[in-house]
Amino acid sequence: MGAEAEFRGMPLELILARNLISIISIAAFLTDADGDVIFYNDGAAQILGQRFEETGRLTRDQWDAIGPVTDAGEPMREVHLPLTTALRENRPAHDRCNIRGDHGDVVCVETSALPLIGPEGFAGAIVVFWPSRDGPG
Repeated sequence: MGAEAEFRGMPLELILARNLISIISIAAFLTDADGDVIFYNDGAAQILGQRFEETGRLTRDQWDAIGPVTDAGEPMREVHLPLTTALRENRPAHDRCNIRGDHGDVVCVETSALPLIGPEGFAGAIVVFWPSRDGPG
């Protein structure tokens, strides 16, 4: 099933957000209300090393393998990240953290998350990220 078919029946906010992040150059991904990654763009694919068409939807557990990670690349649990704030508190947030790059290397990124709230309530979040110039998160 293609990405377009997966979006049928989803809230309008998610459909419009997918269209937006598909045309911007900054790395971005889109989550549903449960925090599953339902789309990421080419900018994110360049950092992650795989296009969305290759991976498809990523559950929270699958995304945890990518990040956040320690400077040594070990998974971090119980971290208060921008996406967590957007999902739990329905408010935007920004911070720096490490993720695992395309060859297992650790990449420090600046991350901002924006909740998507429409007439039906919270629908998900847009997360944008870019390599940090200030070093590890």
